[in-house]
Amino acid sequence: MESYKHFSTIYDALMMEDIDYPKIAAFILDQRTRRRRYLDLGCGTGTLSLLIGKHFKETYLVDLSPEMLTVAEEKFREKSLSFRAFAISMEEIDFKESFDLITSSIDALNYLLHEEDILRVFQKVYTHLEEDGTFIFDIQSPYKIREILGNNDYVYTSEDLAYTWENYFVAEDDMVEMTLNFFVKKGSYYERFEEFHEERAYEPDVLQSLLRTVGFQYVHQVEDYSAHTPTDHSERITFIVRKR
Repeated sequence: MESYKHFSTIYDALMMEDIDYPKIAAFILDQRTRRRRYLDLGCGTGTLSLLIGKHFKETYLVDLSPEMLTVAEEKFREKSLSFRAFAISMEEIDFKESFDLITSSIDALNYLLHEEDILRVFQKVYTHLEEDGTFIFDIQSPYKIREILGNNDYVYTSEDLAYTWENYFVAEDDMVEMTLNFFVKKGSYYERFEEFHEERAYEPDVLQSLLRTVGFQYVHQVEDYSAHTPTDHSERITFIVRKR
């Protein structure tokens, strides 16, 4: 089952209810004063990319889902912003250009299921960052993946949309398998489609160690794009990383 194939058509409507994109964009922009070239890894439909990218001369969009990337491209064209888009995985980036800012938001890195994949992404990011460049990313915390998602099921209903969200936690792999069944209103009937997603829990200290392994010296963690220090019950952890 291909993730994000049909989901791209309703992704924004769902995420806007839970994600404060302007807040995240403002936080990220406060960390970066030099604004020439920006790279967003796992950009999805480009909502956050657009808010940040309009402050840069050029934006590079990377996402594994062509469907999600198409939505992002349309947003940038509507605003007449300079961009380039690539339907590839984060580990595959190999650009001649370097970047002042690189981001990966809304738990995109949790979708990488092996530690060596995370390490490859960090190596690529280090190579592609300008000196004194900034890398900002977030993860769903181990607490959220194990306890809040875990083996729990959720149901959502609105006038035009309903879905069931069934989770199965695989303890030996420290990851959650998520099966989502969507029912989207199309005139007088509902269209059904299914999505399957997997996310792995990563301990923040492990990620910090991997970042230092590839050469990053400045690594700072906060709770969900705020000034607060993460706790054992934080659901989202944001990393601010600089190349020096």
